[in-house]
Amino acid sequence: MGTPFISHLEPSRLDGYDPTKPHDQQAAHIPQVFLDAMEVREAVFVGEQGTPLPCEYDVDDARSCHWVTYASVNRTTSPEQRDPRTGEVLKPRRSETRSMPIGTLRVVPFPHPPHPPPGARYVGNVLQEPSSSSSSPPSSSSDDSNDKAKKAARPRARTLTSVDAARQTSTLPYGADAPTTYHDGKEPYVKLGRVAVVAEFRGHRIASQLWRAAKQWLEHNPAFFNPSVTELGMDQLKIGAIGDIPKWNGLVCCHAQERVANVYEKWGFKVDEGMGKWYEEGIPHVGMFQRLHIKEVNPKV
Repeated sequence: MGTPFISHLEPSRLDGYDPTKPHDQQAAHIPQVFLDAMEVREAVFVGEQGTPLPCEYDVDDARSCHWVTYASVNRTTSPEQRDPRTGEVLKPRRSETRSMPIGTLRVVPFPHPPHPPPGARYVGNVLQEPSSSSSSPPSSSSDDSNDKAKKAARPRARTLTSVDAARQTSTLPYGADAPTTYHDGKEPYVKLGRVAVVAEFRGHRIASQLWRAAKQWLEHNPAFFNPSVTELGMDQLKIGAIGDIPKWNGLVCCHAQERVANVYEKWGFKVDEGMGKWYEEGIPHVGMFQRLHIKEVNPKV
């Protein structure tokens, strides 16, 4: 493996991205760095962990910053062939060197959907709710009863409410969230996520290098995600004074898979006990927070 290098992609237009198709079957206008990020995510989350392909891309991708690590990898395209009797080389080995994406992560700006309720289950980023078995009409057939009981036990997708949708797509935080151990429910935060490294390149601190690059960028650009009064106007911001403009003060959240929470702890994150544990695509997750030391910046006017 050659010396890795990292590329950074700021929020981009991803109109036309088809989540039902893999990265190498997307429209030509999709930024290559994002396709490379999806190549890694598909290998890890879809290929290894079994996440359905349509669930891997989501509405946050277009508004996020993405970082991708590449390495120069030499691969054999045609093996050497020798004469079995004399050992003479009949056809030399052929190879090619490619800059291969081997790791990725993203940082999602505020606002965010509400913190996941403890014990909640999400499929395709949609909160699932158990169906009530009492709503099933009685049946004289035991087979029918068993079928209805099985159906009742399956989770039911809860559609996004207008509040949820507004929080997820609005330029600004939408209402107060439930307070947790490290979040008061009101302060804007950015969210670290989709951290993935291709299996054969693990153990080389690739993820740590990615987070270090993202962290440094965030510390040097603390106002990047802050809304602008000039662009949006006071009415849309729903504020009465400049001092009310939401701004990021260094708080970073991470929805970490429980089994790798110790990795994020090494990066300075702390488990937020107040968020409890929930499940995404069947995988247990915990909330973690870290506050970066950033320079004081004035709100965007």
